[in-house]
Amino acid sequence: MAHYHLAPDPQRPRHLRVLAIFECDPRAEFTDVWLPDWRPGRYELGNFARNVVGVSAQNSDGDELHLHKVTRSCWRVHSKGHERLHFHYSYFANQTDAGGCYVDESLFYVNPVHCCVYTAASRPQPCSLLLELEGDFEIATGMRLNAGLYEAADFDELVDMPILASRQMQHNSFEMDGIRHHLWFHGVKEVPWERVLNDFKAFTRVQLDTMGALPVNEYHYLFLIFPFAWYHGVEHRNSTVLALGPADNLFTGLYSELLGVSSHELFHTWNVKYIQPEAFAPYDYQRENYSPLGYVYEGFTTYYGDLFLLRSGVFNWEAYAEEVDVYLKRHFDNYGRYNHSLHTSSIDTWVDGYGGQAAPHRRVSIYAEGMLSALCLDLEIRRRTQNAHSLDTLMRRLYADAVNGLPYDEARLLELLYEITDSSFEAFFEQHYQRPLSREAVLAEALQWVGCGLRLTPSDNREERLLGLRSKAGGEAGMVVMVAPGSPANGVGLVAEDALLEISWTDEQHCLLRWRDKMLHEHQAVLEADAAGGWFATYHIERLKDASKEQQQAFDLWTKGV
Repeated sequence: MAHYHLAPDPQRPRHLRVLAIFECDPRAEFTDVWLPDWRPGRYELGNFARNVVGVSAQNSDGDELHLHKVTRSCWRVHSKGHERLHFHYSYFANQTDAGGCYVDESLFYVNPVHCCVYTAASRPQPCSLLLELEGDFEIATGMRLNAGLYEAADFDELVDMPILASRQMQHNSFEMDGIRHHLWFHGVKEVPWERVLNDFKAFTRVQLDTMGALPVNEYHYLFLIFPFAWYHGVEHRNSTVLALGPADNLFTGLYSELLGVSSHELFHTWNVKYIQPEAFAPYDYQRENYSPLGYVYEGFTTYYGDLFLLRSGVFNWEAYAEEVDVYLKRHFDNYGRYNHSLHTSSIDTWVDGYGGQAAPHRRVSIYAEGMLSALCLDLEIRRRTQNAHSLDTLMRRLYADAVNGLPYDEARLLELLYEITDSSFEAFFEQHYQRPLSREAVLAEALQWVGCGLRLTPSDNREERLLGLRSKAGGEAGMVVMVAPGSPANGVGLVAEDALLEISWTDEQHCLLRWRDKMLHEHQAVLEADAAGGWFATYHIERLKDASKEQQQAFDLWTKGV
C-alpha cells in the first residue's frame, strides 16, 4: 500500500511538501520512482518534474538512501536491504488553472497527477493520503475519507480525484436518481443557489435520461473562481475542476460559460472517463498516448455540452445558436481546415499542444472541429433512420460496451453505426475525419434536415474582407494578428506579430501598407483588393422561415432529444 502526506511547504512559498511512502523489495538493487509526464484530459506532455525540488529518500529509520535521476521524471533509489522507502520532495504549486496545483494561505488546490509519484509495484495497490492543513480549511474531493485518511483503490484512482481546500468555500448539493451532486465554490462570497441548482438539475436530468445512470456514487463540481479573467475545465472520474473569472461577473455575463463548461464536464463522466478509446486503456503516464479519436472524446462532448442545455430548457434556441456560432467562427477563421484532418490534429495535440509557437493554420481544433462534425453525424443518423435513431443511440451503445469492459476504436464506431442505420458510414468518416474539410457545404446540407441553414456575413472590416489581414490596435497602425493563406496580405509576406506602420487606401482597389518585421526590417507594398476572396467572413446558424412540416418535426426531435 502506498501512503502520501501533503502539506504546504513552510520553507518555500507556493510549494507543496510531499512525502510518499512505498513498500519495496529488499532483494532488489534499486526502486524506480516515477512522476507522471502528462495528465489525462490534456493531450500534451506536461513535464511536471520541472516543478520538483529538494528530492531525498530515507529508509524507515530515517537513514539517507542514495538516489539519482535516470530520466526526466524518474528517480532511482538504491533501496537494497530495505522494505520501505520514504520519498520526500517539494512541488512548486503556482498554476492557476483547472488542471494544475496552487497553494497559498487561503487556497490549497492539488491535482495529484501533477505531484504524486509512484512505483511499478505501487500503481495497482490501494493508496491513502493525509492532508496536513492548519486552520479553518473546508475540503472538497471525490476521494473517500476514512478515519482521517483519504483513500483510493489504486494510483489511477488517486490521480483522478483532485482536492480543493479553501478558507472561503460556498457549498450546496442536490440528489438525483440516488446520487448526490455537490457544488463547491472557492472565490465567491454569495451564490444565487436557487437559480444555480435549478439549472444544474435541469441539464443533469437530461443527461441521465439520455445516457442512463451516472457511473459513480457521487459527483463533485470544484469551482475555482478567480478575480481575473479565466476559463478552463477538466474532467475527472467522479468530479470536475472548473476555473472561471472574474468573480464579479460569474453569475451575470459569465453565467452561460459556467453552465456550458459544467454540462460539458459532466458528460465527460461517460465520454472518456468510462467510454474510452483503446489508446487510453490503460493510461501510460510516461509517454504520449496517441489516438486519432479526439473528435469523439472531445468533439462529441463539446457538441453535447451545449445541446443538453438546449434540451433541458436552460438555453433557448437563440442562446444555443450563439454557442454554435462560436464554433463556426473558430472553424472558418482557421485555414488549417485545408491542411489537416481531425485524425491528424488529434495526434498533433502531442506535437504543438494547445497554443504557443507553431506554423499558422497548421491544424484544426478537436473541440471546435469535432463539435461541428458531431452535429453533422447526429443529423445524418437521424436522416438515414427517419429520426428513429441519433448520435444518442451510438453513445448509449458505446456505454454498454464500456460497462462490459470494452474500449472502442474507429472500426467499432463504424460497426455500431452500421447496426443502428443498416448503412455504411465509411465514406462519411473519410470525408469528415480522415482528410481536411472546409464545412460550408456539408453543414448546410446536414442542417436542411432540421429546417436550419447557414447565413453568410462578410467581415465589416475592410482590410480583413479585401486583403485577408486581421490586426489589433498597438504601435503606429497596429499589430498583425492573422493573415489568410492565399490572400493579398499573404502574397506580400505579412505574418502574425509584424508591426503595422501605415495602412492607406489610395482608391477603392489599392491599399498602401508599411510594416516592420521581428528583425526590425521595414517593408512597403501596394496591395490590390480581392473582392472575391471573402476573407474572414462569418457564418451563423439560423432557422429557415419556409421550413416544411417534416423539417419542423425533425427540429423538435433533435432539440428535445426524443
